[in-house]
Amino acid sequence: MEESVFGKVIDKYSDDDAVEDGFLVDTSSMSKAFNRVTRNLFDLGYENRVLHHSGLNIPNLMDLMTQATLIVKRNKPDHFYSGLIELPSGSKQKIFIVQNESGAFTLMLPGDY
Repeated sequence: MEESVFGKVIDKYSDDDAVEDGFLVDTSSMSKAFNRVTRNLFDLGYENRVLHHSGLNIPNLMDLMTQATLIVKRNKPDHFYSGLIELPSGSKQKIFIVQNESGAFTLMLPGDY
């Protein structure tokens, strides 16, 4: 059993668990740097919905990854970044970019942090 500053860890909720539960979307097939997007951000225009099937909206996600890359590049290396992006709807949205357990980053809305 793993130890922490609070004692023995009984259970650990991983990124993979959150993907399985639908809280995170796995985007590792598109980006090694940004391998997770929270469901709340993903639902703002980054999913294709055709009939009863859904999947990644590749052009919109590529735009999101590009905007996230620009936010990271404008700052010194860190495990946390924030910045403004343009959503597929055209509106502006603040996002957080947070290093996750894999060493890559999760893109999220501030309320998801």
